[in-house]
Amino acid sequence: MNGGNYKIPGVELSDKIARFIYDNRKALLRFLLIAFLLHSLPIVLNIKLPEKKEVKRPPTTVKFIQRPPRLTKSIEFRKMPTIVERVLQRFTAPQKPRFAARSMTTAVTHSGTSLASLARPGEYVERTYSPPAMLTGPSLNYDITNMRYASKSVKSLQEELISYTNFMDRFEGWLERGRSKEDWRGFLNVYQVEYRSSKSAPNGEPMWNYRPAALQNLQRYAMEVLPNLQLNLMGSIRLDSKNIMDVPILIMMGYDGEVIYTKNEVENLARYLRSGGFLFIDDGLASAYGPFTRSVKQLIQDALGYDAVWERIPNNHPIYHIWRDFDGPPAGDDLARVDSRRPAREVYNYLEGIWLGGRLAVVLSNKGYTQAWGDWPYATPPLDNARQLQLGLNILIFAMNQPGGIVAKNKEKVVMQQ
Repeated sequence: MNGGNYKIPGVELSDKIARFIYDNRKALLRFLLIAFLLHSLPIVLNIKLPEKKEVKRPPTTVKFIQRPPRLTKSIEFRKMPTIVERVLQRFTAPQKPRFAARSMTTAVTHSGTSLASLARPGEYVERTYSPPAMLTGPSLNYDITNMRYASKSVKSLQEELISYTNFMDRFEGWLERGRSKEDWRGFLNVYQVEYRSSKSAPNGEPMWNYRPAALQNLQRYAMEVLPNLQLNLMGSIRLDSKNIMDVPILIMMGYDGEVIYTKNEVENLARYLRSGGFLFIDDGLASAYGPFTRSVKQLIQDALGYDAVWERIPNNHPIYHIWRDFDGPPAGDDLARVDSRRPAREVYNYLEGIWLGGRLAVVLSNKGYTQAWGDWPYATPPLDNARQLQLGLNILIFAMNQPGGIVAKNKEKVVMQQ
């Protein structure tokens, strides 16, 4: 067997493939070298290539052609009313002819006709013309009777026009002073603040209404001593309700539970107080350091911010003298405890308040007046709560009568509409 003629199968094919790859790589390198020289030649020789000029197009203009609108419905011209002039003629009733004796010497001429030619001297002449009777209407002195009697003065008529009864379906409160400070006329829709609390009252009632008889007894007493001042118990209302903006006075009571409130309630209460609203708060526990007073003060602080400055109401303030006179706040449940098992913690000889722009907007009582209103008459023996009820009416009258309040603003609206 000849060793020189022997070849491994596939070697020739491998050589051809290797040769083909080598030739292609060599050609590729040549092309890359030529491309590099072409691109670097302008840089080396500093040859400036011609720049492509940008052709500026003329600005596009839009021509607006206004065409008459297409009418989908035919135009109908309304006929102008024809004005007819009419002459009103007054009807004159026919009159019976009158006869007057005339002589020739007293004959007169009528319409150019001599009456002397109608008769002989000395005879009577029939007068065929008499002027018609003038219809002048009834006599102003005798025929017209004056039916208006001056039984009411201008002031009484004005009081009837601006009476509080005319606004009972429009506002939540109205107040007018009579001839003295003992005479007050108007109405008030009383709303009680409903809120969530950390616990219920000891008597099982919700904390916001722990003494239900308090406002009921205040209403009965007002009917006895102020018959012209009508108090309407409207129930409860929440602080986040938009309707409180129309309520002149809100009454809030509590005992030994904390007040739980939301951000919406805080913001709405702030708007209410700054818009002329009035809030009366009474702590039935009669403790400034109790859970109710601490939480409600925090509520007012969150609502009014730096304006929530509590000040003691002086004893000469009009709230103590607007209807009944007081030397200061009368004794409350802090002194006269109905439940002897509950010891007196503190005694307060003042009420606290917050002023907004010179207007008293919030009054806080740690005297337990709601206990006196609703629980004293049912104690054993019953306790007299007349002075405590009188102070409650003083607070309501002052809140409705003070300038800048909701009632005063409602009066300004009525005056502007006249």
